[in-house]
Amino acid sequence: MVRKKKIIQIPRRNVAMLAKATLSSETSVYNALAFRSDSETAQQIRRLALSEYGGIETTKTIM
Repeated sequence: MVRKKKIIQIPRRNVAMLAKATLSSETSVYNALAFRSDSETAQQIRRLALSEYGGIETTKTIM
């Protein structure tokens, strides 16, 4: 069974800048972009990633 999971991709160099801008860790940024967390901070990270850090919303195929 093939499933698709929504993710947001940003350039690797922007992860540290996004973490600093949201006062969170890089791990928190990775978890937010992979939709593993859904806190207010995670939602803010996703909004900023899409609007200011070159983020692209896409899907990942999981087998």
